[in-house]
Amino acid sequence: MATSTVSASVDATTKAIANARIREAGTTPNQVIRDLWAHIADTGEIPAYDASESRRSRKLIALKKLESLRAQTPSGTALAAMSDDEVRETLRNRHA
Repeated sequence: MATSTVSASVDATTKAIANARIREAGTTPNQVIRDLWAHIADTGEIPAYDASESRRSRKLIALKKLESLRAQTPSGTALAAMSDDEVRETLRNRHA
């Protein structure tokens, strides 16, 4: 069977995060893309995709997660300014 290359550009952060999640799932980016293309060819459906709404929804969800993380992040001494012992003590006490 003849093959051809599929190419797309994504920002570096998205690529790194996606690659990590793909590895965690025990597969490879190539296999995910091959499976996606096969699914679209077989069914005519693009899974969970609405170009305008999907991107906007993902951005809003990401923004809400970021706001939540910021709200949960304690303020205090920057780790870079701490000694090794101070960092260890801070990490030991973080859930206290």
